[in-house]
Amino acid sequence: MSADGSRVVVGNDVVDMLDPRLRGKPEDARFVERVLSPSERHLLDASADPDLELWCLWAAKEAAYKAVSKLRAEPPVFSHAAFVVDWAGSSAPPVPAARVRSGVVRFEEALTHVVVTRSPGALHALAHLSPTPQAPPDLGWGVESLMSPGAPWHGTLPELMARLSEREQGAVPSLESAAVRIAARAALASAMHLDEPRLEIVCDPGPYGRRPPRVCLDGAPAAADVSLSHAGRGIAWTYWVDPNADPRAALSPPAAGS
Repeated sequence: MSADGSRVVVGNDVVDMLDPRLRGKPEDARFVERVLSPSERHLLDASADPDLELWCLWAAKEAAYKAVSKLRAEPPVFSHAAFVVDWAGSSAPPVPAARVRSGVVRFEEALTHVVVTRSPGALHALAHLSPTPQAPPDLGWGVESLMSPGAPWHGTLPELMARLSEREQGAVPSLESAAVRIAARAALASAMHLDEPRLEIVCDPGPYGRRPPRVCLDGAPAAADVSLSHAGRGIAWTYWVDPNADPRAALSPPAAGS
């Protein structure tokens, strides 16, 4: 993704609130000190629902990190406490009434806008960095269960891998990764009014977890961005499609030496 400030980049994170390991975590002082900044610890102390507050903050940081990573030559070292959440006013994209928090996440010079929504059993954070924060971008998103019988992303790993291109397969380390890629790709194809086989969600070479996904159309970069997440039985994604670009055509490849 270009770092020239001309395009929107997105991030997202899903938290499985039914995971018993998450309950009571606000009482883990070492964990809280490692993850939260001093201002966020004040928010946690004042919250009527510390579990909800902690995991909203966590999801916002994770989503912001994914967005910020796309503006760097390589992802920064992820120190949760360095991504500081402020639930003050934000130019957040429109989302349903499921919104439970919105604000900004600050990391160095980057200011990422974040919305956290709640669905049965899960929290979902959507983040974006935009060249025009006064005009929030139109983001697409989804949260689903990995175990939804009959869903396009339901199946064994070999079954799902067979539905991915060779380049996509190289970015997939697990069943969950394959499932969310298939779900997001279908949503993107619908939003862009394209036949799904023309689209791929690929990653550049490198270690898993440190190579953001990117959208390709007919093998070349598309005028779109995507973020993928999974936790427990939940899969989630968000995407942005450039409204000023022809969604049927891929971007021209960069000139030599650019």
